[in-house]
Amino acid sequence: MTFFIACHPSISKEKFTPGTPEFKGQKLFKDMACDACHSIDGTLNRGPTFKNHYGKEILHTDGSVVIIDEKYIRESIIFPRKFIAEGFPPIMPSYKPVLSDEDIANLIIYIKTLK
Repeated sequence: MTFFIACHPSISKEKFTPGTPEFKGQKLFKDMACDACHSIDGTLNRGPTFKNHYGKEILHTDGSVVIIDEKYIRESIIFPRKFIAEGFPPIMPSYKPVLSDEDIANLIIYIKTLK
C-alpha cells in the first residue's frame, strides 16, 4: 500500500470514520476527481493545493486578496470564475448543478482537515 500512496501523492493517508462529514468530503474529493487539479500535499498542480489552505490568504489575478474560509470555498465551487487564483488558469467548472449544499459542506469540512 505504501507504494500506491507514494505514486499518488495527492491521495490522503487520513483515515476518517465512515459516515462522518470528513469521510464523505474525502470520498467526494476523489469521486469528483478534484485531485486532478488540486493536491492535498502541497504539490503544484493546475489549481491551488488544499494543504494548509484553509484560513490563509490567496491572491487573485485581479489583485484582490481573500481569506480562504467556508464562504470563499463555497463560492469557488459554485462560481469558480468569480475569483481566479494568481498563477492558475481559469479552468474549473461550476459544480452548482452537480453538488448539493450538504456535499459542498462535506467538502469544506474535509478541506479544513488538510494541514
